[in-house]
Amino acid sequence: MRIVFIGCVEIGMKCLRQVIKDGGDVAAIFTLSRKYAGRTSGFADFSAVARRHGIPLYRVRDLNDPVNISRIKKIGPGLIVICGWQRLVCAEILKVPGKGAIGFHSSLLPKYRGRAPVNWAIINGEKRTGVTMFYCDPQADTGDIIAQMSFPISLEDTCATVYDKAASAVCRLISRHLPEIEAGRARRIKNVSGNHKFWPKRRPEDGRINWNAPAIDVYNWIRALTHPYPGAFTYSKGVKYFVWSAKIGGSRRAAGDAGEILSVRKKGNKRSFLVSAKDRAIWISDVGAEGERPARDFAKGDRFI
Repeated sequence: MRIVFIGCVEIGMKCLRQVIKDGGDVAAIFTLSRKYAGRTSGFADFSAVARRHGIPLYRVRDLNDPVNISRIKKIGPGLIVICGWQRLVCAEILKVPGKGAIGFHSSLLPKYRGRAPVNWAIINGEKRTGVTMFYCDPQADTGDIIAQMSFPISLEDTCATVYDKAASAVCRLISRHLPEIEAGRARRIKNVSGNHKFWPKRRPEDGRINWNAPAIDVYNWIRALTHPYPGAFTYSKGVKYFVWSAKIGGSRRAAGDAGEILSVRKKGNKRSFLVSAKDRAIWISDVGAEGERPARDFAKGDRFI
């Protein structure tokens, strides 16, 4: 069964490797043009895998452009696999393969249908999430479900570690269910949204920290938006600072104004700051000014806003 693979980020790369490892006949890879790599969190370059396995690679700006639709029709895949692709695929492409087009979403659909499902799950303090393998239709995350796999979100997880768990789950689902799809035996479970909302895209400017929120919410915010995402940020004396790491500050209750630095901890060249939130304090570290400049030497009594 000839397969067209569509993806542009790391989870898609791992999925593609698993498809190839399991003997999938990948006839072509469609990925995003390098020009847009900087705008795509977790962007992955598929060229090395394509060269290693002799697979034609197409870098596209718009997959739904008539040129790319024509290319896919000429390839004539039996199946399209979409993983780590952040744009809707048009109906004309989806109807090309006889076995359909399958996709993956990093949530247990219909929960967290839409954009940034891992980020939103961490922000909301979820204890579990998972991955859904489903048949794609022209709408976002509404096609029939083939299978799901769940896993825990620990308090120490970040968006990066949760995506690693999601990638592992995707690979297991591919190995388990691709033969069923090829044989036409894969189950189809209706994906009924019910009362579950559609979650919006997150933009870099949406990452501002609210120091008036409870400390656990601030902590979840920071770990949900750290690398490979644009980062949570705050301001001090008119300068924008990114916060890449945090830790709840023990049992100490907030003893200052929201955003006030209560203590500074130094270890070698590293600095950590105990900052007051609504109900208790939180340690932040890996703080850098916009433009990747190091943070200035903050002192007790300084304040983030």
